[in-house]
Amino acid sequence: MKKIFFVFIFCAVLLCAPALAEEAAEGNILIAQNDRLSLYLSPDCCSIDIQDALTGKTWSSTMNDETAEGMRIIPAQQKRITSLLAVNCTNLQSGLGVVNNLALMAEKDLKASYELIENGVRLTYYLGTYQVGVQLDIWLDGQSLVVRMPYAGIVEDGDFSLVSVDVLPFLFSATDKAEGFFLYPDGCGAIMEFQDYAHYREPAHLYNVYGDFQKQPVLLDMFSQEAPDVLFPVFGMNRGGHGMLAIIEKGEETARVSVNSSNNIIGINYLFANFQYRRSFEDKRVTTRDIKVFDKDDIKVDYQMRILFLEEEDPDYNMMALTWRDYLLQNGIAARKESAPSVAIDLFMSAPEEGLLFDIPRTVTTLSQAEEILKSLNRLGVRNIRASIKGWTANGYGKTPDRFPISSELGSDADLKRLIETAHSLGSTISLTANFMEAASDQGGYSHRNDVVYTGNHTILTDLEETMFMLSPDVAEMKLMDFLKKASSFDLDALRFERMGKCIAFNYGTRRYYTAEATLGVYRRMTDEAKAMFGAAEAEGGNASLLGMADFFTDVPYDDFGYQITTTSVPFYQIALHGLVEYAGKPGNLSSDLEREVLHWVEMGYTPFFELTYDNTEELMYTDYQSLFSAEYTAWQDRVAWAAKQFTEGPLAELHDQLIVEHRQITDSLVKVTYENGAAVYVNYASQPAEADGVTIDAMSWTAVQPALSSRQCDKEESP
Repeated sequence: MKKIFFVFIFCAVLLCAPALAEEAAEGNILIAQNDRLSLYLSPDCCSIDIQDALTGKTWSSTMNDETAEGMRIIPAQQKRITSLLAVNCTNLQSGLGVVNNLALMAEKDLKASYELIENGVRLTYYLGTYQVGVQLDIWLDGQSLVVRMPYAGIVEDGDFSLVSVDVLPFLFSATDKAEGFFLYPDGCGAIMEFQDYAHYREPAHLYNVYGDFQKQPVLLDMFSQEAPDVLFPVFGMNRGGHGMLAIIEKGEETARVSVNSSNNIIGINYLFANFQYRRSFEDKRVTTRDIKVFDKDDIKVDYQMRILFLEEEDPDYNMMALTWRDYLLQNGIAARKESAPSVAIDLFMSAPEEGLLFDIPRTVTTLSQAEEILKSLNRLGVRNIRASIKGWTANGYGKTPDRFPISSELGSDADLKRLIETAHSLGSTISLTANFMEAASDQGGYSHRNDVVYTGNHTILTDLEETMFMLSPDVAEMKLMDFLKKASSFDLDALRFERMGKCIAFNYGTRRYYTAEATLGVYRRMTDEAKAMFGAAEAEGGNASLLGMADFFTDVPYDDFGYQITTTSVPFYQIALHGLVEYAGKPGNLSSDLEREVLHWVEMGYTPFFELTYDNTEELMYTDYQSLFSAEYTAWQDRVAWAAKQFTEGPLAELHDQLIVEHRQITDSLVKVTYENGAAVYVNYASQPAEADGVTIDAMSWTAVQPALSSRQCDKEESP
């Protein structure tokens, strides 16, 4: 039988942190219990405790780091750290864009009630002063705590509207004295160590899971900062030798992760999920100052987060990555993938140069020349090339959305068919790279008013010069279907979707309204259509939203964005996903140090990747595609062959689809990566030899050791 309790809260707060213990706070109500976990609720419904019988640890939504005992905190902040939620509201009627951050314990007119549900509790809060209410369901599920915030539980009775909710903001928290770290989804994974003083007084950072669509590179001017890559909806903590991992498993496409460092006001670091219900936009009507406006309509999404309590003593980022991988496999989100080791090569064709009256195509590779490149690389021993044709459309690269016909400057349909036949005869594959998300202003085939993305303040999402627009997701899908009708006449092996793995679109247009959740459904249909026709789909970027859909990712970072709060980057993403999906970074010929770049590929299990042209890239100097400062294949083919040999032959080829079980930083310049079959790869970034576990690794080199303890050195033939 369900029980319903109601409490009217008016809380007085002490000036110091509450007493800490490894038991639930005295007077708390036991809500649910299983063989391992016990869930307790405070009588005022404003905090929970979770006792872990296996580790002997009690976790509390009220910051309970033992190093904080006796810390004096001002009353306003004390109310924050003892609140289960912080509700962020704005007054849409006033239009000032001011957000009120409301801690439950600070709201004098808070009405809170709870109702027992299976293995847990349903909490209902109504902030009377602001006439806003939310519902939170919390329950035990095996070794996990699940937190769900249903959209149906939101109440907005007055002038204030819900912007977002900080969920369990101090469950993941620690002082600067604590031993341990935060893990958060910055790039491939980032660590903030609590005792690393560099984070002190740094601003909070709010990471948009799967990227910030409004900050696409094509929309930014030279003075705007790009947003970090956020590839996965996961964060974690190790505090005092015990760990937790949080996975946002529903609504992650609109959720955010907030990392907050200690400061003079509150000497606590804290990490939490922010469930977003209204996006903010700059009010373009006001030029004298920055004013934010918010969506009038809320985002209708049910959020759910799973918190796993790690069994291992002193868990590191490896244990957290393996836990996430187990979650992905057990829930069918990803699966083991068997494939032959390959080398990814983009063959860049053409880009337009702006002329006085019309654009001038600058072609650096034709289809017949691309055929010659593949043959030349094959003669040098480069096998199983994953080639992709880039910049193949009539107007050249960047004149999106991409569509047939192929540029007559490059060749004919017969030339493309012959290129595909040649690639297949050499044991390689061919895909086309296409962009269906963006639209150039001087391209036809779409409506500049009806087919593009609108923001919440009813303005079109575009750059300052209005030269590039973002297509509505349904229009992007229609462009793909038109593309596939023509592409069906070619025996292509895959389609590479540009931008799709970087971020998820939305559209607030009155004719075409798309939430990020609906857009993700469109993306998955698009990859399904590509796989049905070609057998494989690829994506630029590595967002975990496309796991199980895309077979290959490019432009996957191997470090973090570089914020001051971060102590170090870690390959959390690569540890979890190696053997489940193939991925590559940026082209090696764009690196200032290919030898070091190859070592990064070895360390993190990347597919080697290059972007090549037939002619000198000086031809592209006055186009918008100026990143290829060195790509002429005759200058790079020997180095491509040298790099490819390391990955397609010998021990690295055997480890191509193996799972990583541990990544260990032995010294600042020496790394050991261990695989499920017992093999280990040592990577030495130093300019002198190194030794570990009785194995000597040459300077700027790698060594693989098989389970039988036979070792294989990197081919130290000088890179051409």
